[in-house]
Amino acid sequence: MEKKKFKDYLQEYIMVLVLILVLIVFEILGKTMVGRNFFDITNLTTLISQKAYLVIDGVGITFIMLGGAMDLSTGYLLSTVGMVMALVDGNKSGDGTFFVLTFLAGIALAVILSGFNGVMYSWLAIFPFIITLASQYMFQGATYLLTGGQSKTFSKLNPAFKAVGGTPIFSGLKTGVIIMIVMVIIGSFILNKTHFGRNVYALGSNPDAVALSGVSVAKMRIAVFALAGLFFGIAQIVNIGNKNGSVQQSFGVGDEFTVMAGAMLGGVKMGGGGGKISNMVVGVYLIGVLDYGMKYLNFNQYWIYVVLGIVLMAAIVLDTLQTRAAINAAKKVSGKPPKEAAAQA
Repeated sequence: MEKKKFKDYLQEYIMVLVLILVLIVFEILGKTMVGRNFFDITNLTTLISQKAYLVIDGVGITFIMLGGAMDLSTGYLLSTVGMVMALVDGNKSGDGTFFVLTFLAGIALAVILSGFNGVMYSWLAIFPFIITLASQYMFQGATYLLTGGQSKTFSKLNPAFKAVGGTPIFSGLKTGVIIMIVMVIIGSFILNKTHFGRNVYALGSNPDAVALSGVSVAKMRIAVFALAGLFFGIAQIVNIGNKNGSVQQSFGVGDEFTVMAGAMLGGVKMGGGGGKISNMVVGVYLIGVLDYGMKYLNFNQYWIYVVLGIVLMAAIVLDTLQTRAAINAAKKVSGKPPKEAAAQA
């Protein structure tokens, strides 16, 4: 087994170092600009809890990206799922068992809606940018139809929401973090220790090889999107719990860009070909620290948008450079791009 070189470790953990550097920068700025320490236990645990649902969401997105696809509809899918759970709950806060039906309805709906994207992707056999853009509008319209076209806030939902996602454990740390850790472990296990996970990687890097192995590419694509929907549904349950058991149409909207950018920053390749869930976790929390830190320092909201946009652009550039480097490396070895070389192996 070839021993890893220093540059290999540096490339693998570069975003961890960047995350640490950003935390140090905000600590310095916190003392000089607002006279407070940023790097304290309350801030860090609050940040971890606030972004826990995004990481769970990111587990689903990572499966989709590793499978060679993308999903622009995730934010409004979460919004629709949140509204349906609120309506199913019907403010039955005194019912100690009804929450099971509410949770199952939300998760099942998320699996169905995400699976629908997978079906359309498999049927039309085109890159799912347009497909998920169309479903984004569908989910957005469905969300407002569910509320009669009005902006509503559903509060006082079943206490089980807060128990699952928002019960304090230590300082600012909440139960949603435990759910996040469990989902990351499950997602990593599926990808790294199961035949399905190996097929997900193969689906993104070389779908022809998947077909030649006797696995249906169409069914795999549907399964990947449906599995992602499972994580999406759980993510929204944790999100609602962290918001004290209340839900609005805006819950989840726009999160798909944060998660995809975080995944790409962490090294998950758009269009498949490489990456790990742990990479995504680091990337999502890097963006989370930037967002939380700038708000902590009272930055103008529009500057926050500018900085986050720059980070998203950086993620795209990084992904493109990594893809070109992989292609060039494969050409030096075999004279062919990676997918062609793999197909003839």
